[in-house]
Amino acid sequence: SPPKGNIAANSLGNEFPKATCSHHDVYGGVPSSAIDGRIIHKSNPVNRWTSYGSPNKSDWLEIDFGEKKEVSRAVIHIYDDRGGVQAPTQMRVETWNGTAWVEAQQQVADPKLPVGSRANTITFSRVTTSKLRIVFTHKGKARSGATEIEVWRE
Repeated sequence: SPPKGNIAANSLGNEFPKATCSHHDVYGGVPSSAIDGRIIHKSNPVNRWTSYGSPNKSDWLEIDFGEKKEVSRAVIHIYDDRGGVQAPTQMRVETWNGTAWVEAQQQVADPKLPVGSRANTITFSRVTTSKLRIVFTHKGKARSGATEIEVWRE
């Protein structure tokens, strides 16, 4: 079972947290798979969200907590099939201020550039928000994906 404290986790299928996205593939790579508490980097089973087939140069995956939460760290487990879905060239965290999306302050990525099939951590200045999203800038013709996204207070 996932460690306690992951604000994004919804392994029970509750109403919140809820994941949505700008685009998802037609093969079952839906946003809810990215917050189900299961981290699987293999291409099967299909336990991931991907933006494969998206016409956009960048796509986002949003997590709505259903209430305000303090957050300062996101861990993105990047899905990479070395084909149509690869690590993005860039990821950034945005939070909802009640009326608009704003870029989280003082973002530090580890590793510096996104790497597939592993955890990528972005820390940022702690903020109280009801929603957070990761914006993925796609690598060339490939599209981005994640097997899990965790959000933490610390």
